[in-house]
Amino acid sequence: MGAVPRVAHIFALAGVLSVSTCVCRSESLPSREKTLVVFLTSDFSVAPAASSEIKQELGHIFQAAAIHVKWQDPATDRSDSENDYAAVVRLRGSCRPPEPGPRFEHSISGPFTLASSAVANGVILPFGDIDCAALNSFLGPSLWKESDQTREFIYARAVARLIAHELYHVIGQTHDHARGGVAEPSFTVAELLSDHFEFTEPALSAEVLARIADG
Repeated sequence: MGAVPRVAHIFALAGVLSVSTCVCRSESLPSREKTLVVFLTSDFSVAPAASSEIKQELGHIFQAAAIHVKWQDPATDRSDSENDYAAVVRLRGSCRPPEPGPRFEHSISGPFTLASSAVANGVILPFGDIDCAALNSFLGPSLWKESDQTREFIYARAVARLIAHELYHVIGQTHDHARGGVAEPSFTVAELLSDHFEFTEPALSAEVLARIADG
């Protein structure tokens, strides 16, 4: 990645969050699949192809925890369907890959706060924000030479990984982090843009999974 800034931290309102990478063994999974409903809001419209990739990547990441992700529009969907977890995620700013330009020819200094979760009295609330302006600055130097289609695809995948990190804290009600993968405290550019970036097995430990399974 050359001179591109290597790490961006992910901060909750009460402190640093974290994320990690690997395929988790099936014997570690909860016995029953849970349902997570995500209400996605955004300051600007998200391209259909990007929206589809965000949903696909997030669904893939949570498969390892036997959690099925459903998406609903908070503005139109008032259904009372049963679910195990629900969270509101806001895409703040313009969540589109930055257009090529000379300002991305060189690295942009950080630090970058890419995402956050609301915390009150030590309880992690089901509200998360993705700061797309910060994400654009963080990824811009690595994306500006890519084709439009490639930029759109890998940018959307990076957004999904940030959402997964926040939801990990929300559904597990844990401030802890793993040493790697989607649950580590900070991300590198390479991790956000890699072909595979998932939860490490320690992030989906028996203790965390039991807490998730018990709801």
